[in-house]
Amino acid sequence: MGTVETRTRIHSTIDTMPPEELDAVLSFLEDLRRSGAEETAILTSDPGFMQDYREAKENIRTGATVSFKAIRRDV
Repeated sequence: MGTVETRTRIHSTIDTMPPEELDAVLSFLEDLRRSGAEETAILTSDPGFMQDYREAKENIRTGATVSFKAIRRDV
């Protein structure tokens, strides 16, 4: 997949997300940008991380999540 297609898919996905999930997405993208390619490669090659990531994606898909605002109020 080319860069333009990837960016288009990212934007399309973000455009369809519920507003309460956007803070988490932004935080993840900013962390990814700061971490650099080496750290990203380390994370994506870790089977435990990838399993946790897949489970988190499934939780988001099924709505088994807690809103960022609910968590932030308790901090």
